[in-house]
This record gives sequence, structure tokens and C-alpha cells, in this order.
Amino acid sequence: MTQRERWRPEVAMVAAGEFETLVALRAKQGEFAALKALSDGDIVQPLLELHETDHSPAGDTRQLVEVVRRLHGFGRLIMVDAAELKAVASVGGEKPGGLAELADSLLPVKLLDHPEQIPFIPVVRSGLPANQVAWIGRLCNELGVGGAIRVRRSGATPEEVGRLIAGLEIGVENLDLLLDLQYVDSVTVELIDWVSGTLVDLGRLGPFRSVTVLGGSVPSSLDRTAFWERPRFEELLWKSVHDGGLEQVRLGDYGVTHPGAGVPFPSKHVAVKYTCPGHWLFVRERTTDTSDRGRTLKTVCRNLAESDSFSGPEFSWGDSEISLGANGLGTGWGSTSKPVAIGTSHHLAYLASFQAA
Repeated sequence: MTQRERWRPEVAMVAAGEFETLVALRAKQGEFAALKALSDGDIVQPLLELHETDHSPAGDTRQLVEVVRRLHGFGRLIMVDAAELKAVASVGGEKPGGLAELADSLLPVKLLDHPEQIPFIPVVRSGLPANQVAWIGRLCNELGVGGAIRVRRSGATPEEVGRLIAGLEIGVENLDLLLDLQYVDSVTVELIDWVSGTLVDLGRLGPFRSVTVLGGSVPSSLDRTAFWERPRFEELLWKSVHDGGLEQVRLGDYGVTHPGAGVPFPSKHVAVKYTCPGHWLFVRERTTDTSDRGRTLKTVCRNLAESDSFSGPEFSWGDSEISLGANGLGTGWGSTSKPVAIGTSHHLAYLASFQAA
């Protein structure tokens, strides 16, 4: 009996694939804080990326389990991409990668206070070797909620995606397809045509559970202070593709961070990246030294709260924190993860309101 024949859709506890917007987040403190504050009405699909520099078995895995539990509690699944973690050989000689440890942490034996296994959606990337693809396929079958295929530009071919589907041994109808463009700094006719044509070609492989165009337009570094705006190129690209006839394509982005690796040292500036319809608003101020980050962030919050772009304290947990900071209240303002936490929280609420509109 093959993995495909053993597929058991009835074991799925939630409706996998039922989302309109997706956000790819790194497994770091700021992102975890925003996800923990996510309300049950914010139906956004999170994709959490585990990276070697971020990974700590006692910290990240514990927080990830907590987030998976919380989202599962109100009917949502989380996608997990661990392709960046080093593969660890199993007893049988396979190299399943970083998903192995996470899967073990989420098995019922590790959740003695929870009566059932809590599933997540494993993500397979283009370029992974066949043995890792096969292992992820078996994990998808075990968890019972399908999987996701994430392909970047070089791997967005019918041959490569077909290889991944065959290696997973899961029906296309139980797979989410993510076309990952990574950093998007402009929208051209050529890019729109390439994305549209690529999705049409890949769509011939079968009816995927969902299809998402994923990209991010937040620069790797900011070079201005005070207020400045930048188009949300990923959103503009999605709209062009959607309005061009591919109405089932979903919007995916990288939240308030650059798609690449972060800066390894604290910046001399403090910034909040705030999502607005069609554009980003960056509010940024210079700090005198790293010990003064809290006071500077409160200044940034005050400037943002007094602007016409502020959505109000009721919009999200992050907006409530911005309002508190603007009035000199709240805690944790000196933490380097605080700007990402409040910005990501607002961003998640924006995506939820975006899809509702």
C-alpha cells in the first residue's frame, strides 16, 4: 500500500488550505510574541521558518509548540519550513532535516496534558534531495493535514515541482503551492507575465489545494529617519496577477522583515514598519546608545500614534502597545524584538482585514 493509498483526510482537525493571505515569519522572539497575541478572528496562514542561527531546542521548539497549540485551539494550522536546519541522520540512515525534532516535540508522548496529536503542515522546498522529500512526505501522511511545496524562481518548473509531488506521494489536492519570489523591489510587465505564466504551467500538474505568490518588499536596511513610505510591491504584484485572470491565487508576504537573513548586530536606529493599504510606512529615529532604545521606541510610537496612518489601539495587540508606548506606558520597550513584535501584530491584523475587504 502506497502513502497515497493510506491518505486519511478524515483525521484532519482543521480545514487545511482555507486561507486568503499567508505570512512567512522567522522563528524569533518578536514573531512569536505577535503570533501568541493573534486573535481567533484573524484568519491568516502563518509559515514559520526555522533557521540554524535561531534554533535552540529548549527555546524555539517550546515556543513553537505553544504557538501551534494556540492556533490549533481556534481551528488554524501553521506551516513549518525547516529546510535551513542541518539534517540529522536517523537510525535508518535517512536525513529528514530539522522537522524531525519538531515532529517529535509535537507527538502525544510530549504533550501528556493534551489528549490528541496536534498537527502542522510540513513544507518541502525545491532542490531538496529525494530522501528528505520522501521523509517529509511520510511525515505529512502521519500528521494527516497534507503539505506545502515552496519553490523559488530557479525551481519553479513543472519538472522540479513534479519531482517533489512524486517524492512526497501525496495527492496534489492535499498540497499548497507557494511561488516564492523572495525580495521584490519593483513590479514590471515582464515580472507579472512570468509569474502568471509560471502559475499556469504549474497548475497543469493538478488542482493544488491552494496557490500563493509569496514575496517581500521591506529593504534589508533603512536609510532615512522620521516618516517615509515605500510601495508594497508584493501586494501590487499579487493584485496584477489576480486581476489578470488568476483569481484563485492568494497573497503571501514576509511580514515586516526583509526576506533574507537579519543584521547580526543592533542598529543605532529604532524603527517600526507599519503596514498600510498598498504601501509601507517606516517610522525611524536615531538612538544615542543601545541602552536608550526604550525611550527612542516610545518616541517612534508617539509619532506613529499621532499620524493619520495609525489604525487605533483596538486594531491589534501591536497597535494597543503602540498607543501605550506613545503615552509612556507599557513594558519591554528596550528589547530589540519589541519593534518587530508590534509591527508584526499590526501586520497580521492588516492581512486579516485585507482579505475581508
